[in-house]
Amino acid sequence: MGVNLTNHQIQFVNALLPLDLSSLPAATRPHFTLGPKEEWSEFFVWLENQPPSVIIIDGLCSLLDQGHDLDTALWFFTACQRIVESHGVTGARLVVNMFVDDECTEPLAHAVVRRSHYVLSFEALASGSSSDVSGQLTAVAGHLHCQLPASKTFKPTVLHYKVSDATVLFFSPGQSRIVL
Repeated sequence: MGVNLTNHQIQFVNALLPLDLSSLPAATRPHFTLGPKEEWSEFFVWLENQPPSVIIIDGLCSLLDQGHDLDTALWFFTACQRIVESHGVTGARLVVNMFVDDECTEPLAHAVVRRSHYVLSFEALASGSSSDVSGQLTAVAGHLHCQLPASKTFKPTVLHYKVSDATVLFFSPGQSRIVL
């Protein structure tokens, strides 16, 4: 989507642990700890007052693991999405990571896909493991992207990738590895 992350401040929000994490290094210390659902309005006020940034929800399905229902998890995603949209096209971005592994997480994944511009799916190779390829990335247009007037410019893509210590290399299946 053409976003240079070096221009954005990264803010860490702790949504899983009700512990005091002030002893962590400043770079990884939470800027906000998300409490019970009754206190989420405080989080959204805090988020609205932040400069436009990239919001990464790492593990939206963890809300289901904490005992919240599907509607609550989807409401949280939609509220974050509205804040991102309020910053305009050149403002913030929302990235959601989900691990879809059972009948509880699939309905949430389908609902998020319907509210997304792009969907990136990472998976293991169907042929098994390989020392040259860590997995496969499939990028497709989400439902919201397909509603845009210029939506015909995005072509679905399948790439293989190799994860190393400091980089991720992407390359076309059957081609030599190149860094994107």
